Amino acid sequence: MQFNIIREKIFDFLKSDPNFCALTGITQSLGDLPDPGKNKRISNQGKLKMLKNTLAKVDVESLSFDDKIDFELAGLILEQSRLSYELDLDGIPHNMRMPKASDIIIDPLFMFYINDFRDPKMRLVNIISRLDKTPDFITSYIRNINKPVQRWVDIELEKLNGLPTFFENIITWANQVEFKNIDALKKVINKTNSSLLKYKDFLVNTPKSKNIFIGEDQLKEVLASRGIKLSPEKLHSIAFDFTQENISCTEKLKDSLISKYKLNENTSHQELQDFLNDKFKVKRDTEDFSYILKRYQLENSNIMSFIEDKELFPVMDNQEMVIMQTPKFMEPTIPAGAMMPPLSFREGTRKSLVYLTLSEDLLAEHTELSIPGMMIHEGIPGHHLQLSWGSLSSSYLRKVLDASDMFEGWTTMLEDYMLDIGYCAEYADEVRYIAKRDIARIGARVAIDLYFMSGNKKYLDLGYELDFNSEDPFVNAAKLLKHQTGFVDARVEAEINWYSQERGYPLSYLTGNYLVWELKKKFSDLYKSKVNSSIEVDREFHKRFLTAGNMPISVLEKIVLKDL
Repeated sequence: MQFNIIREKIFDFLKSDPNFCALTGITQSLGDLPDPGKNKRISNQGKLKMLKNTLAKVDVESLSFDDKIDFELAGLILEQSRLSYELDLDGIPHNMRMPKASDIIIDPLFMFYINDFRDPKMRLVNIISRLDKTPDFITSYIRNINKPVQRWVDIELEKLNGLPTFFENIITWANQVEFKNIDALKKVINKTNSSLLKYKDFLVNTPKSKNIFIGEDQLKEVLASRGIKLSPEKLHSIAFDFTQENISCTEKLKDSLISKYKLNENTSHQELQDFLNDKFKVKRDTEDFSYILKRYQLENSNIMSFIEDKELFPVMDNQEMVIMQTPKFMEPTIPAGAMMPPLSFREGTRKSLVYLTLSEDLLAEHTELSIPGMMIHEGIPGHHLQLSWGSLSSSYLRKVLDASDMFEGWTTMLEDYMLDIGYCAEYADEVRYIAKRDIARIGARVAIDLYFMSGNKKYLDLGYELDFNSEDPFVNAAKLLKHQTGFVDARVEAEINWYSQERGYPLSYLTGNYLVWELKKKFSDLYKSKVNSSIEVDREFHKRFLTAGNMPISVLEKIVLKDL
């Protein structure tokens, strides 16, 4: 069978999931919910096995360069899909241990509400249709949850508590657009609320587990599915070395800043960070947090002016980024900021949503010194720009692949790179110190991700004299993360909630960072003889990196270094 036919069959399989369609901009099955039942799961596992066997029969050598790239990506997509069904926890499918009905139900509705160019009334019809199917979905979903993990139940219950506010916003929006079937909308919302109460009651009363460890063998499967070809031991070694280098850098910056601000020479890192957070807090002129959002918007403009002046990155015209406060129901798993990328298959403007988790307890995470790094990471030239280019790829595989090491390696590289080339020059040491304290998280993310998957405490050793003697893995993880970063407790808890649920993604930050810097050096060594300046080298590297599409760095390297 020809590869292009198999590629289409894989795409058809992905499109059979209504949520895949809703969250990528494909206009089919928008009024449906996925089938969470056992029979559907078994059917999908059979289809994936068949597709994998068929893909293995392709004559790879006969393919063009681009098709060879897509062949590798097709294999990764199938393996990621397989693991979504077959990863297990104590012999029970992982997804049966992790209750996430709130995300399955609400994420597409939120997309329809906030990031959909279609007529509002058409979107509301889809919302009504999905909500009308929610009670049956919940009934089936509950049947397939088996002894869920207590921490994940707590996360789900917290998310569910934020949904009534979201539904109220939907009703307000429907009134504003003069939606005629407002009574039908209210009726299905009432039905949904009743079914969610049933779901909450089930979660509270069902027997629960505390184990989250999936073991070393499945850890390696997760890494392979993400295209990461480094061993767990190598990843831990990278995290250890990164942590020690980061400690050395922050010590030097601390000494410089203590001298600059005439502080006590015994000032600790936490005391210095508290001092800088207070000195550089954003001036408040509103009771709510809109003043923080405005400050982020200003920073985005400043970054755009800086990179346009130097012509550093290819920025398309038809792109838009909306900066907004994190919705209440999403706060438990968004520690400080995140973004919702452009819909891969939607025509027209590439639109991203940047979420900022704001509360009085978290204001220290949003200062004049931390805002630049956050906007570089989430906006342009970070996630928004890279994922906008990814969504423009002519290959659907490169539009939709979860290439976490590429995504996060690119953005964390930029946090240093932008300062290296002169951004925030007026307070360079202050910004870099806060950035280095914050980016310490990516070393801890490797350690905790490996630990949360394997259960092996050796991965938590990053050179600190800390005891990880708790039977609760979340206590051990929080101790390391707090010590390494100085994050406020609310952020620590949200971070480790997220680490525990996204297997292999948290370690992708440092893994990708390490691989991107390595790739950048390889490219520079090969390309610098062709141009007159380091900026020209950077421009070409950025262009090749951004326009390749979404793929692991192990695959991307072939494109970036092609013909050099």
